[in-house]
Amino acid sequence: MFDGAGVITAPPRGSRGVRVLFSDPGVLADDVIRDLVAAEPQGRPVVVATSDRAVVRSVRRSGAHAVPSTLLLTRLVR
Repeated sequence: MFDGAGVITAPPRGSRGVRVLFSDPGVLADDVIRDLVAAEPQGRPVVVATSDRAVVRSVRRSGAHAVPSTLLLTRLVR
């Protein structure tokens, strides 16, 4: 999820199992991430890749696992 202000092209195709999303202009991606995590069924494994400590705290409270963004980038380039 990326803040989408000023995005004028289609998001790139993600790797298998990865969705690339942009928030609407004026909407913080952090808030959309929190909403997406909250919308998942209880007990479904959810992993959020972020280096934002506030997002880490809030998604963990919702039951998601948080990993550093660098870990996701490392996995995607393999």
